[in-house]
Amino acid sequence: MLGRIPDDAAKRISERAWRELARRLSGRLLRPGDPRFVDVARPHNLRYAKVLPAGIARCRSSNEVAQAILWCREHDVPLAARSGGHSYAGFSTTRGLMIDVGAMNATRFNAAEETITIDGGARNGDLYKALPATGMTITHGRCPTVGAAGFLLGGGIGFNMRALGVGCDQLVATDIVTADGNLQTVNAHDDLFWACCGGGGGNFGINTSFTVRTFPTAPVTVFRMAWNVNSEEVFAALMRALDAAPSGLGARVSLGAPRQRDEKRDVPVRLLGQLKGSARELADILAPVPPGSSTEIFEKSYWDGQAFLEEPGPPEYFQERSTFLTGTLDSNALATAFDWLRRWPGTSVGADLRFFQTGGKINERAADATAYVHRNNRWLMLIGLGWEACDPPDLLRQNRAWQDGFYQAMLPYGTGGAYQNFADPSLNDWGHAYYGANFERLRRVKAAVDRKMLFQFAQAIPPAE
Repeated sequence: MLGRIPDDAAKRISERAWRELARRLSGRLLRPGDPRFVDVARPHNLRYAKVLPAGIARCRSSNEVAQAILWCREHDVPLAARSGGHSYAGFSTTRGLMIDVGAMNATRFNAAEETITIDGGARNGDLYKALPATGMTITHGRCPTVGAAGFLLGGGIGFNMRALGVGCDQLVATDIVTADGNLQTVNAHDDLFWACCGGGGGNFGINTSFTVRTFPTAPVTVFRMAWNVNSEEVFAALMRALDAAPSGLGARVSLGAPRQRDEKRDVPVRLLGQLKGSARELADILAPVPPGSSTEIFEKSYWDGQAFLEEPGPPEYFQERSTFLTGTLDSNALATAFDWLRRWPGTSVGADLRFFQTGGKINERAADATAYVHRNNRWLMLIGLGWEACDPPDLLRQNRAWQDGFYQAMLPYGTGGAYQNFADPSLNDWGHAYYGANFERLRRVKAAVDRKMLFQFAQAIPPAE
């Protein structure tokens, strides 16, 4: 098995070997000290920004990805694939070779088959440019810099998921370069394709393209609302109203942690989402909810609506912990949540409890139909924490302890599962949390394509014995 080389490994890789790799690439091989090296290496989660690679192979084709993989095998160098760099737990960082597919960002729409083929380095922003002219859409994210590869491989949540399913449910085929350096095109007849539908990025190879089924767009009502008083009453009414809504509604609700530790301080409630329907229909859905302190509601064409919902989000320091809920929170769970929110120690950034509405089309598929196992829930709940580099270490320890305590307090109300695209380095039994009963089959797929674990990281799926 390839080992993780120590921080000084770059000193033991000869300059001749680096020159050999550079000759295999048409894109540039970046080394420490080169212009833009640090910028290209920087991940979205700045917690891992100090984990710098020995080199970055900026690949432009599947063949160059294969050459980079083979070079790593030949020289016993660990690797990590990078498209958008948004791995919550820094799994797209490495001390070895970063294989950056960001230049492979083309999209190709097939009108006859109503599919779009997305190169492995394409990001949400590339989809936002390509799809409007087609009149079609998929389940997609809202942050333009998130890589389509990681999004689809881990499931893929978005405001369309209740109506269309998670992103990987729309996957038709994918090209993947495996540990032997071979490029495979896999589809619904292959175990490897099954594993790519929710098995998580970086486990089985480097995916260099995805063909995804598309769906016609329709006008949407988009909305952003806020409540700053009577938080418990508002939130309880809001969850009940949303839970009863049709699958054409997609929503995210967040409860912000107050910045002062005061039991009487109200917790701000925020709602963001879209409805395939009119503003009047939205008003009917939200009729049981008290009026907000601020409300923005617009009827828009589909892609104009996505521009309203888009959240770019710069690189930041953060940790998120997630689980799934089978229904709305009961009174005991609500009391627990608000109590912990009001106990937040405080950072320079913020903390919140967030809920993404799931269910609908997602739950219509069997749990073993794809590697994405989370098919029995109605909400994805996460506890988010953000901070700045200037926050004192002791304060950060207090905040991490608060987040872990909050998570443990809320876990009894959830399924025990966790969303693999919100990779959580604090999880112990991550295999069961991410993949449930599908974990053993994923291990068998891993054994078939990467028994020596060339593709490895802290939560990499291990091969079956």
